Amino acid sequence: MIRKKNIFILLMSILGFFPLVGGSQIVCADVKIVPNTGEQADFVFDSFSKYIAGITFHGIAKIDIKVDDQVPPNPDCKWILWMSVENNPSSGTAANEWETLTTYGTGSSDVPKIEILEVRVTNNCATSPVDGVYQNFVQSGDIIEIIENTGIRIDAGSCTTNVNGPGNYQLNYSEFHFQIDFRIIPGFDFDPGMYQLQVKFHLSEVP
Repeated sequence: MIRKKNIFILLMSILGFFPLVGGSQIVCADVKIVPNTGEQADFVFDSFSKYIAGITFHGIAKIDIKVDDQVPPNPDCKWILWMSVENNPSSGTAANEWETLTTYGTGSSDVPKIEILEVRVTNNCATSPVDGVYQNFVQSGDIIEIIENTGIRIDAGSCTTNVNGPGNYQLNYSEFHFQIDFRIIPGFDFDPGMYQLQVKFHLSEVP
């Protein structure tokens, strides 16, 4: 019979727009994530099977992108999308650990490491260079690029890698809608308790 219970709370804050210096657009008319809401996922490990097989939440976040061009159109209007992880370092949390909210009992095991969180991004056109592949963060402040800053604009409608020109999730759903899956396979090497991470999504035009 398993005696320890670990509850992971993953707070996801979706940022509609990560502002540039001055907070105004430069080459695009509007850049935003729709809707601008936050989500929370509770990973509860209370059985041997969950510790060994892990828990996966499919589509815990759905990111819809809307990028409007200027009038007349600006050929330099393009965007980047990435996610970052934070563990409230101001509270004294080690850079590579989950923030500890509470522990159950005493023990000599470790605090869970950030790297046990696996994140997968997908959409119908596989536009992200990391589409369909689980990625790991290592420490607080790490980022995973969903759409990269290559310096080259790929227009909507091409349904290829790294589409980053003007468009929106209504007219170009397969390219401007992203599903985010989270998976945790913890093992048994940490103290039972409640731990927390925050994952943020950032969207910005490329100046």
